[in-house]
Amino acid sequence: MSTGQRLLHKVTSRQSVFCAFVTFSVVNMRRNCRFLPTSIGLVALLVLLATTAAPVQGGDVFQCPDGKGGIVWRDVPCSVPAPDQQPSAQTLSPDAASRPRKEAVPPSHKRAPSPARQTSERRSSHCLSAQSVKAQTQSHDPLAVELAWEVAVQNQCKQSVSAVLTFTIYGSRNLALDSESTKIVISADGVGTIHGIMRVSREKMRRMSRYDAKLSVL
Repeated sequence: MSTGQRLLHKVTSRQSVFCAFVTFSVVNMRRNCRFLPTSIGLVALLVLLATTAAPVQGGDVFQCPDGKGGIVWRDVPCSVPAPDQQPSAQTLSPDAASRPRKEAVPPSHKRAPSPARQTSERRSSHCLSAQSVKAQTQSHDPLAVELAWEVAVQNQCKQSVSAVLTFTIYGSRNLALDSESTKIVISADGVGTIHGIMRVSREKMRRMSRYDAKLSVL
């Protein structure tokens, strides 16, 4: 039996009971005229109680709009959604419930260096080598000495290579006293001679024990 049929059955049953009670009261009034005023008042009271809204109970019937201009009978208040109108709970399949959720991983913005560029840099670092390093004093004054240096650099690769050449003088315990850097370009399969002049104080010249040259490929 549907909800509407159950509600209609409740309303009809209640109306039948009420009509039977009113009929019984009218019959008694005809038999005993002495209690006529009391019976009429009792009937009026019952009619008033029947037409007045009663407290909400489990067996009450409510007249609610259906949203389309009509009226429907319900056994729950109009503010409560009907059982057939309540949204069904969404259930997950066993496979979906057992499957772990994947956490969103933010994309990485780091750009990986090109393999070709890395290979080229590794090759270039082995292309150049310092063949010889020479240095001698040219002139001096009471404060400093001009130290002329010369470095022969060889390129063993089939391409020209750019680098920075740094000439450094050292004191005792390999303590760097002074240095000078210059940018060089050596052609493919070539040898280049790099010259430079460093002005060194007399104090550093007295402490100098050795010198060398280092290459840093660009």
